[in-house]
Amino acid sequence: MAQRIDAWLLLAIAGIIGASLATLHAVVPVLGWQPMLRQLVWGAAGVVLVWVLAHIRPSRYATYASMFYVICLVALIAVLFVGDIRGGARAWFALGPITIQPSEFARLGTILLLAAWLGRRRTNTLGPRDSVIVLAIVGSTTLLVALEPDLGVAITYLPIGVAGLWLGGLPTRVWMVLVLLAVMAAGVVWSTGLKPYQKERVLTLVNPERDPYGYGYQLQQSKIAVGSGGWVGQGLGRGSQSLLRFLPAQHTDFVFAVWAEATGFLGATVLLLAYALLLFRIAVTAFAAETRYGLVVSVLVGAWLGFQVIFNVGMVVGWLPTAGITLPLFSYGGSSLLTTCIALSFVHSVWYHRLVYQ
Repeated sequence: MAQRIDAWLLLAIAGIIGASLATLHAVVPVLGWQPMLRQLVWGAAGVVLVWVLAHIRPSRYATYASMFYVICLVALIAVLFVGDIRGGARAWFALGPITIQPSEFARLGTILLLAAWLGRRRTNTLGPRDSVIVLAIVGSTTLLVALEPDLGVAITYLPIGVAGLWLGGLPTRVWMVLVLLAVMAAGVVWSTGLKPYQKERVLTLVNPERDPYGYGYQLQQSKIAVGSGGWVGQGLGRGSQSLLRFLPAQHTDFVFAVWAEATGFLGATVLLLAYALLLFRIAVTAFAAETRYGLVVSVLVGAWLGFQVIFNVGMVVGWLPTAGITLPLFSYGGSSLLTTCIALSFVHSVWYHRLVYQ
C-alpha cells in the first residue's frame, strides 16, 4: 500500500501551501487575519481531497466526465446572468460569506472530458473532425469564461487545448496553419476585442514609464519588491513594499513578489524548486500510467499548472503582461486552491492505481 502513495507529490503540495500561509501571515497587518485563516481551512481541505480522491479509480472520473462538463457549462452560463461582479467581471456565485468561481471548476470539467475522449481513441493522428471536437471541448468553456469577462482565467485554458491537440497527434502541417491563424486572430483581438485597459497593460510591459502611476504602477512596485529582497530577503513581516501598501494585489496576483521580498533570491528559488518537484512528479506519473486516460489527464494537468506558474512569475518580474493569473496553491483564493488540489488528486489517483494493472 505504501508504494501507492506519492509522498513527494504530497510534500510539494504541502510545502507550497505552507509557504502561502507564511506569506499571508506576514501581511496580516495589511489584510487582517481573515485571508490567512480562510487559506488555512482551504489548504487543509485541499490536502485531504488530494488524499481521499486518489482512492477513486481513474476510470470512474472518466465515466462521469461528460456529466460534470455539462454541469460546468450550465454554471458558466448562469453566472453570466446572476453572478456577482468583482473587478469588472461577473464570475462569482455568492452564497453568504462563501463565493464560488465556476470558471475554476469548469477547467476541471474540460480536463476530464478531453482526457476521457482522447483516452478512448485508438488512432494516433487527429483528423479534421477530431480536431474540431478537441477545439469544441476546450473552446466552449474558454469562450464563456472570456464573456464574463475574465481574460486571466480564460488564458489558462489554452495550454489544455494545445496539450490535447499534441497528445491527439495533430499533424505538423496543421500546427503551422494553426500558428498562422493564431497570429491573425491576435491582430483581430488587439484591434477589436481588447478593452483599452487591457491594451495598456501590454504597452506598459514594453515601456513601464508610459504610465508609472496608473497601469504601470503594479509592475513597477512588483519589480521593486522582488529586487529589494536581495539574496536572503528582508524577513517575513518586514517587507517595506508589502507592509507600507505600495504593492497592490499582494495576496493574489502579486503574492510571489511578497514572498521574494521577504525571503530573497534564496526563498524564491526554494519555492520554484517546490513547483519543479510538483511538475516532475506529474511527469513521472504520466510515464508510469498504465492507461491512455491516465497519461492524458496527467499531461493536461501538468500543462495547465506549468503554464500558470510560468505566466504568474513572468508577470511579477515584468517579463509578461499583467493578466490576472494567480500562482497555483500559493495565491489567496478558495476556488483556485481547491480546484488545483482536486486536479492534483486526479494525477495522484493515476499513480495510486497504477499497480492495479501490473
